[in-house]
Amino acid sequence: MAKKVIVKIPNVIEEVRIGYSFNYMIKVMAETEAADDVQWDFADVTFLHPFFLAPLAIYKNTSGKDIECINISLRIQSYLNSICFDRMLHFGQEKSGDIEAVMQKYTDKTYLPLCSFAMTDSNKDTFGYIMKTVLMKQANIGQGGSSSLSYLISELLDNIYEHSQSPNGYVFSQYLEKEGVINLCIADTGINIAGSFKKAGLYQQEIDGNEAEALKLANEGYSTKNRPEAENRGYGISTSKAMLVTGMKGGFFMLSGGAFHRYENGANDYIDLGNIFRWKGTVILMRIPVVLPKGFNYIDYLE
Repeated sequence: MAKKVIVKIPNVIEEVRIGYSFNYMIKVMAETEAADDVQWDFADVTFLHPFFLAPLAIYKNTSGKDIECINISLRIQSYLNSICFDRMLHFGQEKSGDIEAVMQKYTDKTYLPLCSFAMTDSNKDTFGYIMKTVLMKQANIGQGGSSSLSYLISELLDNIYEHSQSPNGYVFSQYLEKEGVINLCIADTGINIAGSFKKAGLYQQEIDGNEAEALKLANEGYSTKNRPEAENRGYGISTSKAMLVTGMKGGFFMLSGGAFHRYENGANDYIDLGNIFRWKGTVILMRIPVVLPKGFNYIDYLE
C-alpha cells in the first residue's frame, strides 16, 4: 500500500508581482506529482490569492490524481464551495441561453466561479460575451472599459480555440474592489505554445528546444498558421499585452509547458524552467484595472 503524502498548501495572501504565485504552485505540484496517494493540507491557509487558487483548482481537476483536501477552516471551505473549487461548473453543448442563465447569477458577486467549457466555436463566443457582461456589472465598469475588456477576453479565448487543441477551456476571475482590479485566469490543458509550433513544423531552428523562445515568438506575433494573411497576426497576444500593460497599466503573465513570460511595470521576462516544472497546456493571468488611465483609448492599440 502506497504511503500517503501530505503536501502543505501555503497561505498565499498577496501577489507582489504577477505570476509570483507560481513560486508556490511549482512546489505544490512537484510534491503532488511525485506521490501516488496525496493529501493537500490547508491548515495554514487563511487566504488564497486568485492567481494561486485558479491554477491549483485546474491542476486538481485535470491531474487524474485522487487528491484529498484536509484541515480546511469553515470560512475557507465556504469560499471554495462558492467558487466551485472541487467541482467546476462544466458546460458541454448547452445552448447559449442556458449558459447565460447560469452565469448571470454571479452579477452581484465579486467572482466568476471556476468553469470549464467544451472548446467549440459557439462556446468560445458565448463565454466571451457572458464574461464581459458579468465582469462589467461586478466591477461597475463603464462603457469606456467595455471594448478593451471584450477585446482581451475574446482574443485569448480565440487563441485557445485556434492553437491549443485542448478539449476544454478554463476561466476564473476575482474582482478585488480595494485594489481596483479584476484578476482573470484563462487556461487550457492542450499542446502548449512550443507544441503548437512543433506541430506546424515552424521555427524549430529558432526555438531549438528552448520553450521560452517559443513564448517569445508567439508574443512577438509569429504565427503557427503558414498563411500570408496570418503571418503578422500570430497569436494575437502582442496587441492584447500592449493594450493591457502599456495602455491600461495592468499586468500579464503566461505559463506554457516549461516556460513563462511576465510583462508588467517595465519587466519583460522570458524564462525557461527546464526540468523544474511543466504545466500541461497554457495558463494566462491578467491583472485588469477597472479605472482606465486618462486619455486611454483601446483603438490606439489595435493593429
